[in-house]
Amino acid sequence: MIMKKITLALLFTAALCGCMKDDRNKDMVDDSFGITAKEPVIVTSVHTGSCPVGIAKNGKGLSAASVSISSDASLLDAYNKANNTSYEALPQSAYSISDSSLSYETEDVVKTVSLSWDAVQLAELIGGRDDMVIPLTISSSDDKVKVNPDRNMVIVRILRSSLSVTQALLLRSVSKRNVEPDDNGRVPSLTETITMDLECTNAIKDVGMDFPVAIDNSLIPAYNASAEEPAVQAPDGLVKLLADNVSIPEGGKSASYKAEINKALLLDGSGKLQEFPDYVVPLKVDSEHMKASFRGEDFSLKGLDYGNMVTYLRIHYVKATGSVVITREWGRYSTAEASWNGYFGGSAGSDRNLAMDDDYIYIAEFNSTKNLWAIDLHNPENVKKLPVGTVESTGLADIYLTCPRVLRNEDPNLNDGKDILVVSNLATGQKLMMYFYSNGIAADPSPVTFNIWMDRRLGDTWTFWGTVQKGMFYMKDFENATALLTFKQEGRVAGSNSLQGRFEMPDVGGGAAAYWPFPDNKNAGMYGVRNKVNSYSVQFQSDSWSAIGGNETTSTQLDGYFENCAFQYIEFAGKRYVAYTRQVDGNDGRLFVLEGAATDTWESIVTKRNVIYHAAIQNDFEGEGEVEASPKASTHNGMDLCAREIGGDMYIAVVKQNVGLSLFKMSVN
Repeated sequence: MIMKKITLALLFTAALCGCMKDDRNKDMVDDSFGITAKEPVIVTSVHTGSCPVGIAKNGKGLSAASVSISSDASLLDAYNKANNTSYEALPQSAYSISDSSLSYETEDVVKTVSLSWDAVQLAELIGGRDDMVIPLTISSSDDKVKVNPDRNMVIVRILRSSLSVTQALLLRSVSKRNVEPDDNGRVPSLTETITMDLECTNAIKDVGMDFPVAIDNSLIPAYNASAEEPAVQAPDGLVKLLADNVSIPEGGKSASYKAEINKALLLDGSGKLQEFPDYVVPLKVDSEHMKASFRGEDFSLKGLDYGNMVTYLRIHYVKATGSVVITREWGRYSTAEASWNGYFGGSAGSDRNLAMDDDYIYIAEFNSTKNLWAIDLHNPENVKKLPVGTVESTGLADIYLTCPRVLRNEDPNLNDGKDILVVSNLATGQKLMMYFYSNGIAADPSPVTFNIWMDRRLGDTWTFWGTVQKGMFYMKDFENATALLTFKQEGRVAGSNSLQGRFEMPDVGGGAAAYWPFPDNKNAGMYGVRNKVNSYSVQFQSDSWSAIGGNETTSTQLDGYFENCAFQYIEFAGKRYVAYTRQVDGNDGRLFVLEGAATDTWESIVTKRNVIYHAAIQNDFEGEGEVEASPKASTHNGMDLCAREIGGDMYIAVVKQNVGLSLFKMSVN
């Protein structure tokens, strides 16, 4: 009986299913052809010799059909007009299409056609242009499977890549001060590592390149043919490459390689520097023996364009003359791929301000990361984060830390008598927080609340005159075009502080600005605004220590040589010097050093502008002539510098936001 019921149930179910309509494809669209590219323009490299293009039959998958493939230059006119482009079709004789027609069975979905060409010939045809394309289109005469009008064309843009080494010439000057022990017995490092960068203008998808690197002394005659002063071959071992190749990873655009200078080979048996002729070391990237890989497999890459592939490293002997010599100790520079501070994990574009003590350069990240970095003055590979447990945000978009400064300390019972690092945050309300590392940089800082009594933006940048025991803070009011606020400092390293005075500065519009008081007169100094052409010489009409409320200043506008400036005043080796930054030709940021007599006023040194040294911030260029701009943009054109005497030498640290950090040294040769 039970079996009979089961049999009847099964027969009933089968009969019911036979009457039901098959709706599995109810919500699917009819079959149509379309190119699979997500964008109307796809970019490919000429050097790979081919480019695949996918064509799909999407939909219910109920029909078999064929689709035709061709190139049609006439389609570019409408596209160029609609998209404000000027693409030009390559001649059809320059490439081939693997199939002019593809056949699809009922359930086929995607098939591929391949565009192919002679890489060398097409690279020569393209040259340096980036607007040469192949307009590929599909069509179908089949009534059942039509072409999707929104996916019927793709523009294949073909680019040529050029490779070059950024550093064509590097100069390293060697004096006794660089290599012999100083008066305190400190022995300088006798090895120096230099870094070169190999750049590719257009990354080649899934393709990597490896180049041998070697010292090629056969190039010295070619160097001397165009050099103002000839140089000779360096002794063996003076310079060595730290790797015999440089590799751009698959799909990458750049790579670095390094060489090391062993200055010990320039010393005699007693450790004294011997006079030597200028040496030149040609460091060559060998493009003729380049090897390429495609997804891990060997690949033939053709038609590449090469620019400069040799770095000439010139090593110069500086004679002992008793005069002041300025040399670059080291630099960190941005590449096309990364901001300079990426080498220690810093955030790009946050490096607006810096400070320096006897051991470290300090960079506070101007963003919400709450990072404060200490970079070892003598070994920039040694970088550490400082503790920031007490730091809070009181400002715009949770900007925690903005501007570090090192304040001179004359109390042996405070911070073991060492100078004190102080860092501001960004205030937009009625208080500004300043953080004093009065127990050293290994401990959290002590917060000091600066009461403003008004809703203002402060802390972008600031300067200081005097000591922790008696000094004055000077802060530009970002919200007001002319206001400079002052706060007294009288031994306070915790608690709160209050606004002292307000001074009317030159009306140059909004933006971060700073006033740099002269060391011998806090009521006179230089003033400038970032992103503005001119700076000013300023004289207060009342004493900033005692003045409260609104007070006037008089100012004299400086000339165009002082664009985007920051100033430092230096007394060294019996003379006065003014170091300042300058923006040149829109992108080139430089350090300039002016020299004056011990009896000259600081203002007269600035106005006379006796330049004894200048150098780029974004690369190793020093001296007259054009300077190659950084591959990275300089956000807000922010530049900052500080100077400090350490061990009988004067060190100058300079940063250009997002572009580079350089350390220079003034010494008596």
